[in-house]
Amino acid sequence: MRILKIAAIGIAAVLGLVGVALVWLFVIFDPNDYKADIERVVESKTGRKLVLQGDLSLSVFPWLAVESGAAQLSERAGFTDSDAMPFVSFKTARLSVKLMPLFQGQVQIGDVLLDAPSIRLITDAGGRHNWDDLAGTQASTADEPVSQSGSVSASIAGIEIRDGEIVLDDRQKKERTALRNFSLKAQGIGSGQPFDLKSGFELEQAGATSRFDIEGNVNADWDNKRYALNKFETKIAWRRGGDDQDGLPVTVRADALALDLAQQTLALTGLQLAIGKMRLSGSMAGSEVLDAPKFKGHLALAPVSAREVMEEWHVTPPATRDAQVLKALSFESDIDATTTSVSLQKIVLKLDETTARGELAIADFANKAVRFNLDIDAIDADRYLPPQAAATEAKPAATPSAPTPIPVETLRTLNARGDLRIGTAKFSGLKLSALHVGVAARDGDVRIAPAAANLYGGKYTGDIALNVAGAEPRLAMGSHLSGVDFAPLLKDMIQLTSLAGRGNFNADLTSTGKDTQGLLQRLAGKLDFKVTDGAYEGMDLWYEIRRARALWKQQPIPERTGAKRTEFTAFQGTGVVQQGVMSNRDLVVAAQYLKVEGQGSVDLVKGELDYKLKTKVLRIPPEGTAGSDMRELVDVEIPVTVTGPLSDPKVRPDVAGFAKAKINEAVDKEKEKLQEKLQDKLKDLLKR
Repeated sequence: MRILKIAAIGIAAVLGLVGVALVWLFVIFDPNDYKADIERVVESKTGRKLVLQGDLSLSVFPWLAVESGAAQLSERAGFTDSDAMPFVSFKTARLSVKLMPLFQGQVQIGDVLLDAPSIRLITDAGGRHNWDDLAGTQASTADEPVSQSGSVSASIAGIEIRDGEIVLDDRQKKERTALRNFSLKAQGIGSGQPFDLKSGFELEQAGATSRFDIEGNVNADWDNKRYALNKFETKIAWRRGGDDQDGLPVTVRADALALDLAQQTLALTGLQLAIGKMRLSGSMAGSEVLDAPKFKGHLALAPVSAREVMEEWHVTPPATRDAQVLKALSFESDIDATTTSVSLQKIVLKLDETTARGELAIADFANKAVRFNLDIDAIDADRYLPPQAAATEAKPAATPSAPTPIPVETLRTLNARGDLRIGTAKFSGLKLSALHVGVAARDGDVRIAPAAANLYGGKYTGDIALNVAGAEPRLAMGSHLSGVDFAPLLKDMIQLTSLAGRGNFNADLTSTGKDTQGLLQRLAGKLDFKVTDGAYEGMDLWYEIRRARALWKQQPIPERTGAKRTEFTAFQGTGVVQQGVMSNRDLVVAAQYLKVEGQGSVDLVKGELDYKLKTKVLRIPPEGTAGSDMRELVDVEIPVTVTGPLSDPKVRPDVAGFAKAKINEAVDKEKEKLQEKLQDKLKDLLKR
């Protein structure tokens, strides 16, 4: 964590300041007589003003020890503010080293004390740091070989830091982070020697303050570069700002954290993480942690209420049609991570009654390459939709739904490839099974293929391509239904109850547009359909023909004797789509007593149709008719218009056309009679 690194720099600066004082105090008897000289030398070397406000004390034997009262080092020129805060300050500092062991290559440090140390680290708008002038200009010696001629062992009797503060003020990024009320206490620190550690601090960042308390047993083997933290616990009160006074409780526990820098390995065991109501457990193992870090592990989230978690995070749970959803959430997965990728394997994700299994990975952080292979047993997505309006509420006048914009910028950056399989599913009323969706997206080119599912006794296959790389999104899709029961399909999909029967539907369509409305308005392509052994509900063609006859003959309108439906053995045709309007010139409806041919159009944007049909009576149905009175209708073509919304079209037989047809029929009969008379006269003449 960057804040810890900065804290280490700050502590080193404070200890360095104490060291400067130690060098000077070592050679004088009463260091207080030379406070002014020390301040002057520091200012001449650093350009900063040192103020030693408290008394100085020095002892030499058996401990080389120095203690200072309050002191502060001024800010670098160009970084001062109106508050004139110092760069470094403290109330009390004490450091002691046992003198005689130094001659044997042993550093035995006594108790180290820092009371109220304060460090302020600033990056200005130009990227300069207020500590650069103290870092020196000499080349780094990090790559220089280390002498192996001897070794030095070190130990610290104890260290205590009280009420510390570190402020990181990045004015270039306009970010400010503060670590306050920092405390640290440890005893018996030595290489390979276990010791207890206790620390705490408050972290202020982005307007929120969180409290951290850390305890554990540390074993640092400096000679062999092995470090271990055992039975440690961190408690955090994560305050997210606003009126969140108590904060979200966070606890991190682990049995052991072992780091071996010589072997470049890391092992974390017995991890227990509690964030509010969430309980996570896991383990992690790392290799090549310095050169090319790789981590493998396992993470599990115990069952928890998703609604309660959202409330803890100050997120209002969504209103859903089923109030029982978002109650149970759990997760577990193996983890494989590097500095460039992360993979979740053997995923088991459960949400309510739905279980997802498989793999999910970010294959490349730089390219945001997402890869997935997931199997879902069953999901009813409609349970998670907003509640439907109550049936008793007054419904407003129908208005077109607002167009949904195509998320162009998101799709242009999407880099994803994978497969999704669902056993059974329900989406917007549509019931599917054996659903398989393949996704491939990169550089603004999104392809969903294959897309396949079983639905309503038949099968669906499709291929959808959406390209958003250009100025305007381009859509191309092929959809194919075979052996589908259309009555429940259309009812569940678009609440259309007029068409029943089983059959096929094929469409190959293209379009361009920035939203769903634009895509629909520019839809183009071709389609075909064939439905067998079905019925068109809400339209009784035979009754409408009888009604037209009664009007023509000026007879009473007959009563309907059956259901308002027209049964057929086949309903088929082909269509061409242009600018969102489907034109059809070869509609054929074959029924037991009727044959219908026609042409027309369907406005897919408005959901309205306009058709002109030619209906021919093949024979008279035996039930509900007047027998011989209806025989005159046989073989007569009766014009019928069908217009209006798809959900409730208006059927109007053309009475005038019907009358014209009957007149033409009568004229034809008279012509036949006249022709017969002429032929008879001609025969008589020939006989003479």
